[in-house]
Amino acid sequence: MNRTLLTVTGLFLLTILAFPTGRAFANTAANTQIFNNATLSYNDGTGVKTSNASVTVIVALVPSSPVIVPGSPPTVSYNGPATTATNSFVVTATANGPDTYNVSSAVTGSTNTSGATAVPTVSSIPLGASITAAGSTTSSIIVPADGVSDAKVNGIAAGSTVVIGGEVRTVASIIDNVSGTSTINLNAPPLSSAPGAGVVVAEQKTVTVTVTAGTITTSGTNITVSKNLTATSITLGSATTTSSAMTDTFTSGVANLTKFVRNVTVPVTGTNLFTYNSNNYYQSGVTAKPGDILEYILVASNGGSGQVTASVVTDVLPTAYVTLKLAAYGASGQDIKYVSDANVVSLYSAASDADQANYNGGSSTLSVYIGTGATNSVGGAIPAGKSEFVLYQVTIN
Repeated sequence: MNRTLLTVTGLFLLTILAFPTGRAFANTAANTQIFNNATLSYNDGTGVKTSNASVTVIVALVPSSPVIVPGSPPTVSYNGPATTATNSFVVTATANGPDTYNVSSAVTGSTNTSGATAVPTVSSIPLGASITAAGSTTSSIIVPADGVSDAKVNGIAAGSTVVIGGEVRTVASIIDNVSGTSTINLNAPPLSSAPGAGVVVAEQKTVTVTVTAGTITTSGTNITVSKNLTATSITLGSATTTSSAMTDTFTSGVANLTKFVRNVTVPVTGTNLFTYNSNNYYQSGVTAKPGDILEYILVASNGGSGQVTASVVTDVLPTAYVTLKLAAYGASGQDIKYVSDANVVSLYSAASDADQANYNGGSSTLSVYIGTGATNSVGGAIPAGKSEFVLYQVTIN
């Protein structure tokens, strides 16, 4: 009697039956080719013959909600309703293969503003993913081939950022095979240990969200805007994640100008005292006679929570009664004194030149551009809680 022998060989057979159905697919990379070849060996009376049959099963993608981690909340200076802050959310895949995720952001709360918005700079992101096979090292990760020769493995390419066992690395290169296994080579440093089979290799990307501050309600008080990020699989709408909220702070400055005077020739007392450089200045009660010299001090103070910018002090002199005193602070051209918030003293000329002060005799207007970054035509910034001084002298006609 002839006997027929049937043998089954697996060119690439993963033991998916060892797990419940859902977990089995989740621990096998999507696009993995499970190729089975069966051989029938028999003798037909003329000799031993064989008949072969094969079937290939491709593992399907199991969509999964990504992980989203908000970055550090920014603090920026408010400069009008269009002021923006940039937010970063790190999105990491958890699926067994490549998927694309629609992203959106929503303002979850705000203070001291109206009309704040949060908009991602992209509407969707693709994230690659795979599952390790046996044989990986700390720098070369073995994964099932995805059946396509395109220098990528399940969406992971050279330059991708991946997470393996909680460790974040960048991909140096890919050995992309059509069948069998492929290799993901990592940049240094190597992983702390070689991963075994069944570990997720998850691509990670950063999504940027632009937050617009909106219209401030009360100047000098911080604006806060909280927002989140939602990422949803385009393959399965229920595979979605919404991050915790990140709160931006927009600081707001509010400046105040006060003016004091003293009689330099014949010191007299008045009311509302202000002292600078051991000299007393007053807002009222100062008297003087023709020929006396008066010194004015203008105090620009920022009492808000953030800096103010474009700061310029202007003062119109009553030239029917007084004349600006030139060289009041030393040599020729040292007509105006400016004291920064860091207590740095600068002496400027009244002429329209390269320094930060000028006096227009036609309009009797003194202009001084103050603050950090000021030029002879653009005002600078005064930090929160700081003050800057402008001093000049006049002679009573």
